Amino acid sequence: MAPVPLEGHQTPVTNNIPQEGNRGGSISLGLLIDFIIQRTYHELTVLAELLPRKTDMERKIEIYNFSARTRQLYVRLLALVKWANSASKVDKSAHIMAFLDKQSLLFVDTADMLARMARKTLVHARLPNFHIPAAVEVLTTGTYGRLPACIRERIVPPDPITPAEKRSTLQRLNQVIQHRLVTGNLLPQMRNLKIEAGRVTFLVEQEFSVSLTVMGDGPAVPWRLLELEILVSDRETGDGKALVHPLQTRYVHQVVQSRLAESSNPLSEVYHILHYFCQSLQLEVLYSQTLRLIRDRLDEHIHVDEYTPGKCLSISYWRELTSKDPRSELGYRLTVQVDQHDPARPLAVVHVPSLGSKESEIADRAIRSDQLSMECLLVHTIYIRTRSRLSELKQELQAILKDVECTLAGSPAILSVPPCLRAELLLVTVDTHTGMLQCHVPQYDAPLVPELTTALNGDHSRLTTLISELRFWITQRRCEKTLQHLPATSYERLPVLHHPEHPMSKISRHRMFVQLHRHPSVILIVAFKEKENSPCEIECSFYLAVVKHSSIEDDPHDDSIEAEIPKMYLKVQTLIEFDTFVITHGPFTSVDSEVQYCKNVSNQHQCQTRRYKV
Repeated sequence: MAPVPLEGHQTPVTNNIPQEGNRGGSISLGLLIDFIIQRTYHELTVLAELLPRKTDMERKIEIYNFSARTRQLYVRLLALVKWANSASKVDKSAHIMAFLDKQSLLFVDTADMLARMARKTLVHARLPNFHIPAAVEVLTTGTYGRLPACIRERIVPPDPITPAEKRSTLQRLNQVIQHRLVTGNLLPQMRNLKIEAGRVTFLVEQEFSVSLTVMGDGPAVPWRLLELEILVSDRETGDGKALVHPLQTRYVHQVVQSRLAESSNPLSEVYHILHYFCQSLQLEVLYSQTLRLIRDRLDEHIHVDEYTPGKCLSISYWRELTSKDPRSELGYRLTVQVDQHDPARPLAVVHVPSLGSKESEIADRAIRSDQLSMECLLVHTIYIRTRSRLSELKQELQAILKDVECTLAGSPAILSVPPCLRAELLLVTVDTHTGMLQCHVPQYDAPLVPELTTALNGDHSRLTTLISELRFWITQRRCEKTLQHLPATSYERLPVLHHPEHPMSKISRHRMFVQLHRHPSVILIVAFKEKENSPCEIECSFYLAVVKHSSIEDDPHDDSIEAEIPKMYLKVQTLIEFDTFVITHGPFTSVDSEVQYCKNVSNQHQCQTRRYKV
C-alpha cells in the first residue's frame, strides 16, 4: 500500500509531473451548448437556401440526413449532461492518481541520485589535510606569522640589486651579445653598432636606429627589441614634425619583434623590414617635395613621369630643351629607385642621359646627406648638366675660333668667351629651368644677343660670323666711349657721296665716322679689320676725308654747282690715309715692332705702318 502523505506536508512536485488538470482539455458546458445551437442554426440556414433548387427526392434525403446528424449530436449532449452529474467522483479519482504518480517519481529520483553519488562523487572524496602547525601557533600564541610566501612576493617589492651586481650583470650581458654577433650572420650595412649597458644599438645612416638585447645566455633565447627610431626627416615640407606617427612606430615595433622570435636569421630580417620601410618613406618624402616644387615655383618645368610607392620615382626636367633639341630624344630625366641588384643598398639615382661616375657621385650626395631634398638633387644634377653642356660648347668654340681661350667657371657655371679685351666678355649660361643656352655682354646691351642666343640653341655654323660682328660692335662702342669727352661726335653711318670707283668704296664696311666740332669740313674715318692670324685682335686704319656739304642732285665731279636746296649730304673731295703707328704714338716712342714700309697714294711720301692691337 502506497504511503499517504500528511495533510500540508506533501513534497513539491516538479513541472514535468503530470497534473490532474493536464490529463485533458476542459470547456464550459454553456459554451458547448452555445456552439451546438449555432451549428444547428447554420445547417438549417444552408438547407433553406439550397433545398428549393433540388428535386423532391433530394430534398427529402437532405432533410433526413440533417435530422439524423442533429439527433445524434443532441444525444451526445444529453449523455454529457448526465455524466456531469457524477463529475466530482471522477475529479477526485484524477487527483488521487496524480498524487500517486508524483510520489512514485520522487522515489525514483532519490534512488538515482544515491546511486550516482556512490559510484562517482564519493569515490574521490577525501578528508582535508588539517593545518596543525598553524592551529597550534594560533592557539598558543594568539597570532599567526606563517602566511604563504606568494602573498609577500605579490605585495612587497623585492630588494633592489646592488650596484656591483648590476655592473656585473650588464657586463655579462654585453659579453653574451658580443658572442652572438660574432657567431651570427651580420649584414655589412649593420656593422655600425655600439654595445653598451646590456644592449646593442645598430645605426644605419639616414634610415633608422634600433636597440636590441637578450633575456638570457641560451642560444635559443630570442632577441628583444627595446627601442626603435626612424631617422628619415623632411626639413622642407615637414615643418619639423616627425614623419612617423607613434602608433605607426608601435606597429612596426610589434612586427619586428614577431619576426625576431620566428626568423632563423633575425638580424637580417630586422634590417630588411626597417630598410624597406625607410626607403618607402624616403621616396614618399621626395615625391611630396616634388609636388610642392611644381605647385609653388617650377610649374611645368619639371614633371613626375612615374611614381611607384616603395620602388621608384622618375622626374623629367628641361622639357623645353627636349622639345626643341633633336639630339635629346630621350629627354632629361632622373630616377630615384631601389637598387634592382641588391635591395639592401641605399636608394640609387639613375640619370638619363647617363653621367660619369664622378659627376653621378656628386649628384647622389643630395640623397645620402643629412637633409633629404629633391630640390638639392635637382640643383646638383642641373649644375652638372650645365657644366657638361657648356664644356661641349667651349670645345666647339675653341675649335671654331682659333687662338681663343674660353673660361668655364662659377656656380652656376658661366662660359666666358673673349671677343675682344678681357673686360669685354661674352658670357654664356644655361637657363636652369628650361636648359636653353643664354648669352649677354655685361658692359653693353648688344643688339646681336638675340641672334647669338638663337644660334647657340640652333645652327652653330653662324657663331663665327655673329661673334665677329659682336667684336666689331664692341670696338665701335669703345671708340664712342673714348670720344665722349672730346670735341667730336662718332657715327656708324653718314650720308657720304662718292664715285663707285673712289678709294672710299674700298674701306671696310666695319667703320666709324668721327666729325670734328671745330672742323666741320673734315671727317676722320676709322676702319676695322680682324687680324688673319689672331681673330680676337682688330686692326685699325685711319683716314682723313675732306668733305663738302651738297644735295642729292649735285654732281660729285662738278665743284662749281651751287644749288639753293638743303645740303644734307657730304661729298668726299679728298681722302688721306694716316699712318696708324705715327698718329697713335708720341714722337719719343721707341720703334721696336714689326715695321712695314708703304707708299701713301694721297700725299706721295714714304710712311711707316704698324698693326695696332685693340
